[in-house]
Amino acid sequence: MTTPAKGTKVKIKKTYKTHPNLDRILTDGNWYRKLIETMDDGIIATDMNRNIIYVNPAVCKKLGYTDEELLGMNSLDIVVEEDRDRVARESEIRFSEKVSSQYEITFKTKVGSRLPVLISGSPILDEKNQTLGTYALITDIRDRKVVEKELRDKNNELQTLYNNLLELYQQLGAIIAETTTVPSTEILLFTSKHCVYCAPAEEVLQQVLASYAGKITYRKVDIEKEPELAAEHDILSLPTIVIGKEQLTSVPDIYKLHSALFSALVPEEKFRRTRQELDNIIDNSPVAIFTINSKGTITKSNPHVGIMTGMKKQDITGHNAIEADDNEEEIFPKSLIKLFKKGLKGKRITENRLRIKDYSSEKADPFSIVSFKVVPMATKEGDINEILVLCEDVTKLAMQEEALSESYTKLEELNDTLLQLNKDRSNFVELTSTKLLEPLRNSRALIDTILRGKLGLLSEELFGTMEFLRNNLDKVSKSIFGIIEFSNIEAQDFSLKLNENNLKELISQTTSLVGSVGIQKSFIGTVDISSKVNVWCDSEQIIRILRNLILNAIQFTPLNCTILFTAEEKNGLVAVSVKDNGFGIAKKDLEIIFNQYVKTDPQSPGSGLGLSMVRSLVEAHGGTVRAKSEGKNKGSTFIFTLPTNEASYEKLISKKEKSK
Repeated sequence: MTTPAKGTKVKIKKTYKTHPNLDRILTDGNWYRKLIETMDDGIIATDMNRNIIYVNPAVCKKLGYTDEELLGMNSLDIVVEEDRDRVARESEIRFSEKVSSQYEITFKTKVGSRLPVLISGSPILDEKNQTLGTYALITDIRDRKVVEKELRDKNNELQTLYNNLLELYQQLGAIIAETTTVPSTEILLFTSKHCVYCAPAEEVLQQVLASYAGKITYRKVDIEKEPELAAEHDILSLPTIVIGKEQLTSVPDIYKLHSALFSALVPEEKFRRTRQELDNIIDNSPVAIFTINSKGTITKSNPHVGIMTGMKKQDITGHNAIEADDNEEEIFPKSLIKLFKKGLKGKRITENRLRIKDYSSEKADPFSIVSFKVVPMATKEGDINEILVLCEDVTKLAMQEEALSESYTKLEELNDTLLQLNKDRSNFVELTSTKLLEPLRNSRALIDTILRGKLGLLSEELFGTMEFLRNNLDKVSKSIFGIIEFSNIEAQDFSLKLNENNLKELISQTTSLVGSVGIQKSFIGTVDISSKVNVWCDSEQIIRILRNLILNAIQFTPLNCTILFTAEEKNGLVAVSVKDNGFGIAKKDLEIIFNQYVKTDPQSPGSGLGLSMVRSLVEAHGGTVRAKSEGKNKGSTFIFTLPTNEASYEKLISKKEKSK
């Protein structure tokens, strides 16, 4: 152990201590619930049948229901009809793939009004990664929808403005072509055979000259063949377009090229007329537009600039935008003035999110955040003496983006909380599925001892009662084993032992395992499958699938249960059909019978996990499973697919992984 030298300062790490009152709140197990119940956003939790099992007060307030009315209601009932398929699809993805998702839908309130919301949904998982349900953060996006519509309209109008400017230049070109035979100045394109940017520059030039109906042409100059001409025009880089006194290097901007050509060809009178057209466009623009000359004076503005500066339109024109007059404050913030100065030096500027005012998250003045453009404008001689400024108010949109960001943060915090709740539920499932087995076994052994008469003779009535208890214990144990077995399958706590197996032999092995249960219902199985049909599978798991389907058919057939097994081979897959003559399945139940804990008949025995287990095992082989039925007392058909060989299996699994 070393000691610090004399005079050396030793840094002692301070122990961070939470304020006692805050620490008391954090250690209170109910503070998460208080957070959820007092937040502005809504929280809805549903089970695997999409029945609502929890809502916070914000949901009730938004939809106009009481919590008693919402609890137990199917969540699809509060969604507008056109969005229900999407909600069902998204929840199925969360159930099966165990992933979070975010999407926009519209709720239907109790009074029938529509409420657009952002759904941020996540599955509720236990510690074994089983899906128990789903929860969603509900964010009201009515204001954002209004803002988005306004922005779309403004963007469309702004695009129309740009198109109008280009169309104006093209129309002016056609007018010039009618009145101008030969340009006063030759148009030259300087290049060389080594210039890779020549082709795109020439394409832009040809596009602009097309407006002049082919009456104005250009000449391409190779500087290696005409070095004197290049020296005369002082060509420093390639490609360069020379129009009169102006030079445009590299690939030119189409508007700047139009402006330069127009300035070189149009008489002063027509130039003034063009400016009048521009002024008319500015006055009717949906965004704030103004022009500033080289001295900093605002020469033209439209009414939106008044909203932006807080001044009247008539007071803005003629005001200096760069330097304030004596005893007056600057009407624009310094951040904008700096950009104005850069524009007057010839720099084109675009800013998508520029904050020009301080604002609070609850309220902001218009034009606190703007989308901002500065376009330098050239005179007839090519000198920049004015800038065109376009300023669009995006304050509401930016605030909505910030609000969404805060919602994501809240969602992450709630997700952490709910993950902890899921762990607690998982512990409960473990307790009920494993720790209960030991006392059940002990009870079963005690009852067997009593029935064998080791504790004394039993009356006939007492003997029957004890047998009844033993049978019930067997049913409970069987259900718990089913839960454990299903949990292992869902957690993929097994590996497939894949080989080529004969399908007909697998069915024969399975029917022989049914035993006394089949005899009681006079079970008869008919196999209409060729002995040449083979499948690539784990034989043990396929027998488990077939046994579940057979027992399911026997359970839901009163007497004389008949099952027909058929198969159809196509595109590397075998579709296996198991058709019975039982009670049938209602159309509304066909989509949910493969979900966990779903029982179409609540009084029937079993845990409601058999068909869910079938789906998991089939999907582990890369296949799919579905059910069909024509209705009550018309039987049911279960169809599942399996790969025919190893190549088909690898292809199915690869496709499944890519889709994930």
